[in-house]
Amino acid sequence: MDWMWVLLVAVRALSPAPDDRWATTLTGLDRVRAEAFATADPSRLGDVYAPGSTGERRDAAVIASYEQRGGRVVGAELRIIDCRVVRSTDQQAQLEVVDRLGPAHVVWDDGTTTDLPRDRASRRLVVLRRTDEGWRIAGSRLR
Repeated sequence: MDWMWVLLVAVRALSPAPDDRWATTLTGLDRVRAEAFATADPSRLGDVYAPGSTGERRDAAVIASYEQRGGRVVGAELRIIDCRVVRSTDQQAQLEVVDRLGPAHVVWDDGTTTDLPRDRASRRLVVLRRTDEGWRIAGSRLR
């Protein structure tokens, strides 16, 4: 019977905590978002945001603004410092997230680059919603 306790402890140690699972989900969505910025392809944002999200419209406008000037933003990944579940159901999760933008820069059409200012850590309330395609960001606001 002692081996059963060892097995249970090992499984628990290897299984991510709920907060870690949400941080992993959010990190995956953010990687796709960063790819959208790096490739100047706002259509990729549909794989990040829930339909009708203001975040999708805002990011698409930023991508278009840089593209019109001959640039694209590379390295725009948010690094999660802390993620805590505020509330979660099988359809929606509210997370308190502390994150910081990684070192990002603009690559211009002529091959030159411009470093973007370094970001400070921000605390946000992020709402994820389950869609037919998986979890998507429905909203985010500073706390």
